[in-house]
Formats: sequence, C-alpha cells, structure tokens
Amino acid sequence: MTDETISVKGVKKDLYEKIKKIARETGKTIGEVTNEAYKLFVSTTNTVVETGQQFIEGLKESNTFVISDISKLELSGEEIRKINKKISFRNIDNLKLRDITESDIDNYIASFVNIKTLEIPPGINKLKILERSRFIGEIIQNK
Repeated sequence: MTDETISVKGVKKDLYEKIKKIARETGKTIGEVTNEAYKLFVSTTNTVVETGQQFIEGLKESNTFVISDISKLELSGEEIRKINKKISFRNIDNLKLRDITESDIDNYIASFVNIKTLEIPPGINKLKILERSRFIGEIIQNK
C-alpha cells in the first residue's frame, strides 16, 4: 500500500490545530495521528465516548517509552525491566519477547500496536497480551 494524499473537507480548524499539536508533542506526523484515530474508531464497537477515552489514553504516553518502526526485534525480560517505565511497541514486523513474566507485562508493557508477529515465552497467558493489543497479525507462544 502506498501513501497518497487525501483531502478531508469539513474538518474544523480548531480540531485540526489540536491534532497538529498532538502530532508535534508526540513526534508523529499529522497523518500518523489521524490514522491512529481512524483505526481506533473503526476497530471499536463500543460507544463514541469509550472510543474517545481509548484514543486519549493512547496518546497520553508521555511517561511511556515508544519503540516503533522496526522489522525484527528481540528483547529479554531483563532489558525490559531496566528501562523502568512502560513501553509501547508499535509498527513492528516481528517482535520476540523472551524470559518475561506476567508481572513484567503488567508493570512494563503499555501496548502492542500493529505487530505482524508477536512471539512470547511459554506460560504467558495470551489474554494478558491481548488486553494491551491492537492490530496484531499473529501471536506465537514458544515452547
């Protein structure tokens, strides 16, 4: 899929300015912020209020370390614990987590967004992963 220019008519100027500010503060492009908003809106079947809350929570990652736009990444539980803050994994083709515990997930992982293949160690409850996930292609539990 190639990026193309799409014009959206009728966007209120004050709303556009807020999106522009969010993009600047998060180091993303306006298109990336807008795409995230669209994805969240389309993916949810809950009410608009709940969707808005999820979007706002996703953008309030000032205390979150974002790791994104990587083809392949392997991290250990020790590496994750050493960062000593929540991590959001985004736009990664293959992410392999080894030697992590469910406690590590609770304490150090904020989200998994747009991950094609996520490999996790045995004994990790996949629902722990899924409650923090959006747009995951496949979860593989290593043996």
